Amino acid sequence: MSKPTLLLIDDEERILRSLRMLFFMSYNVRMTTDPYEAIRILREEKVHVVISDQRMPVMQGSELLRIARETSPASMRILLTGYSDLNASIASVNEGEVFRYLLKPWSVEDVKSVVAEAAAIAEASFAVQSVFAEHKAVENIRPRVLIMDHEEATVNTVREILGDRCELVWAHNAQLAMEELAKQDVSVVISDLMLGDTNVAYILKTIKQLNPQTQCIVVTSFNDTSRLIELINQAQISRYLPKPVSKNILARNLESMLERFHALRNQPAMQKRQTVAPISNHQERLQSGNFLGMINRLRARIAV
Repeated sequence: MSKPTLLLIDDEERILRSLRMLFFMSYNVRMTTDPYEAIRILREEKVHVVISDQRMPVMQGSELLRIARETSPASMRILLTGYSDLNASIASVNEGEVFRYLLKPWSVEDVKSVVAEAAAIAEASFAVQSVFAEHKAVENIRPRVLIMDHEEATVNTVREILGDRCELVWAHNAQLAMEELAKQDVSVVISDLMLGDTNVAYILKTIKQLNPQTQCIVVTSFNDTSRLIELINQAQISRYLPKPVSKNILARNLESMLERFHALRNQPAMQKRQTVAPISNHQERLQSGNFLGMINRLRARIAV
C-alpha cells in the first residue's frame, strides 16, 4: 500500500527539515521553499495533505492554499504559522478553506494527529472527487437558513438575496437559536458572534457536531484572531465576513454555501472534510453539553 503524500511549504529550510523528521516514515514527503514549485507539484502529483507557512516572501500561505484548493480540491489544506494574523486567518477561511489553522511552535502529537486525520479524509475525497464539480442537481428539499443576529437589517438583506427559495428563520437571541435548531437541522447558518451579551461560538461549534453538512457563515464586527482560529478548527466555519458586509459579497457566499450543503447531502462520505476538533474551552464544553441536552429534550417532546 502506497504512502499518502504530504507537501510541505515554508521559506525556512530548518522548519521543513523538522517537519520531515516527523513524517518521513509514514508519508511520501515532498517539500519546497518555493510556492510556485508547490503549485507545480499539486498539478502533477496526487497530494493528500498540503501544509503551508503563512508569511513567505514570494507568496502568502493563504494565497497558496487558495490556489491549492482550485488545483487539487481533494487535497486537505493546513496553515501552520507562527503569527496570529487576522487577515491571514480570514483569508484561510474564505479563500483557502483550510481544514486546520495551527500555530508554531507546534505540539508534535497534535500535528501528527491532525495530519493523519487529514490524510485519511483526503484518501476518501480522491475516491469521490466528482463531488467537487459544480453541483446543479435539483433537490426536493427546501433549504432552511437560520440567521442568528440581533440586527434586523441582516435578516432583510438575506431575505432580499434568497426571496422565497429558502425557509428563513430569525433568532435574535441564543435561546431562540437553540429552540430553532432543536426543531430541525438547518442548511446554512448566518451568525454574528454575539447575540446580546451571549457569545454564541459554542452554538456554532455544536452545530457542526450535530450536522456536519450545515454550512456556517460568520458575519461580525468583532476582530478577535484567537476566536477566529478556534472557529476554524472547532466549528469549521465556511466563511468569515466582517461587518458591514455588502449585499453582493453576502449573496455570492450564500449561493456557494447552499451548493456545498447540497453536495454534502449527496455525498455523505465527504462530510468528514467538515470534521471539527474538540472544543478546547472548558466553559464552552459545558455550554455545548447543556445545549445538546436541551436539543434532545425538545426533539423528544416534538416527536411526541
